[in-house]
Amino acid sequence: MSVQAIILPYYGIGDFLSNLIFINALLNKFPKDKFIIFTKPRTRAKNLLSNQKNVKIFYIKNSNNFFSSITDFFLLRSFFLKENINKVWILHRSPRFAVISSFSKVKDILGFGYGIQKQFLNSGKYLSKSFKDSIPVVKSYEFLKANNVNLKSLNPFLKVSQKDIINIKKKFKLLRKPWVIIGFSSTDKSRTWKDSYFIKLIQLLNKDKKYTFFLVGAPLEKEYANKIIRSTNIKKDTIKNFCKPIEQTMALMNQSKFYIGNDAGNAHLSLACKLKTFIIHGGSPPYTHTVYKKYYPNKFLNNLNPILPPDKVIRNPKLRTSDTVSQKEGMDLIKPEYVVRKILKNN
Repeated sequence: MSVQAIILPYYGIGDFLSNLIFINALLNKFPKDKFIIFTKPRTRAKNLLSNQKNVKIFYIKNSNNFFSSITDFFLLRSFFLKENINKVWILHRSPRFAVISSFSKVKDILGFGYGIQKQFLNSGKYLSKSFKDSIPVVKSYEFLKANNVNLKSLNPFLKVSQKDIINIKKKFKLLRKPWVIIGFSSTDKSRTWKDSYFIKLIQLLNKDKKYTFFLVGAPLEKEYANKIIRSTNIKKDTIKNFCKPIEQTMALMNQSKFYIGNDAGNAHLSLACKLKTFIIHGGSPPYTHTVYKKYYPNKFLNNLNPILPPDKVIRNPKLRTSDTVSQKEGMDLIKPEYVVRKILKNN
């Protein structure tokens, strides 16, 4: 079995899932090979791809200074040699892994080919200069296309454990359906809806139909979820705190009716689990205005339901820090009543 590596040095769950189509495309092209994906711990890639065969995840550290970079270099080189990696796909412009691959005597090193990185690549086609300022997903798409990787039938979906799905069904078999996922958490204030808005949203939906609500987040956000649940004042058997590991969240999403919440990692996760997804976009552009509309299949896009402020103006369309808007200027303008109307219209 040949061993290949994919380099994705990005930071969050959303970033990683945005690149899932490229991982799946390479796995499809080389079905008999083993793949090692190098990425950051915050992507939770080990959890996301735990049901994927022939895939191993290696978490890379942030190199904070010269000495840690040198130490990491020798550790990574040793790992490359131990695993006998013979082909590397660098979906990033950094020269770091091109240098490591070169010193590890990797047979085929492919990358974007910008700057110093180009000097250490020894195989494949480089990206055109016209894509130098494009966002990472566009770069990766054009790079793989140039190197004859089939991108005509993209797969942006995760494999969900059947065992986890069975456990979810057994655990919640007495709860009424449909189930609704509430994505209340976010690390970016400009993309975060008020707690009071989520509370009102749940109350309004509860009046309309007999749903069961699940608040999903990281285990550390359990108390935050409990605070929202207590404030809704609805029956305990109709609203649940589900701040659980990602594998369990994926199984729950597989059995749910729809997701409604912030533009955060759980929104990307919901889409990757084939769930109808309503995303509140008051501080960021909807995915249909970024790379998704052009590069993603209809099966994915049909589940994507962005909710913009009533004035339809997209805040921070290019996701630049300098263009970040306050909650008051964006998310706060999207009222719970407005969101409920959008949901009911599409359900």
